[in-house]
Amino acid sequence: MKQRVAACAAAAALTATAAALAAPTTAAGAAARSDLTYGSNILLQNQYGGDGSYLDTNGASSQPGATYNVSTNQTPNSRGPATSVWKVMSATGKANGARVTSGDVVYLVNQYGSGTYLDTNGHSTRQGAKYQVSTTATKDRGPGTGKWHIFAKTSSPRDGHIRTDDIVHLLNDYGSANGGFLDTNGHSTQQGAKYDVSTSPYTDRGAGTGSWKVLPAT
Repeated sequence: MKQRVAACAAAAALTATAAALAAPTTAAGAAARSDLTYGSNILLQNQYGGDGSYLDTNGASSQPGATYNVSTNQTPNSRGPATSVWKVMSATGKANGARVTSGDVVYLVNQYGSGTYLDTNGHSTRQGAKYQVSTTATKDRGPGTGKWHIFAKTSSPRDGHIRTDDIVHLLNDYGSANGGFLDTNGHSTQQGAKYDVSTSPYTDRGAGTGSWKVLPAT
């Protein structure tokens, strides 16, 4: 009888230990895969070479109507406060807090200073590129230049919603969604930057150059 009681107690202790160990793993997994919602602040990590660094604003732009240059930065926000942080806003009137769905049209608002919009501006001289990318103080400097169609490569579950850690492609809306995909292209000459950013006719001009991982900005 005593042996049976001891065995039951040991089994109960093992069950409780297993539950305690499993619970944090489940919670951490859920946090790592949270839904992307409008009004959220994110980082966008380029996937060229596995880590093409983070989309970033860098210095005043000389392009007409532009505010800041855009490049990538190896360490997010290392050059200035929130230069690598982007707020996701709906370009079609969806409310803050609503889930972002693959195929939605968004504005990406950089959080450095008073906030500026990711924008295409003029033809790029980079080989294989389409348009230069900078930021501007207005939502649409030209027709659709500040709008981006966001497409998820995949997600889990496959319900069309975008989540953190998902890989996305961003298609500019200029010229009836013909502004090209956001892309890294060559080393940047900007101080503290890694790669130049422009648009490309292809989702991935090179291996991962047009692929961006969505990460929460903390």
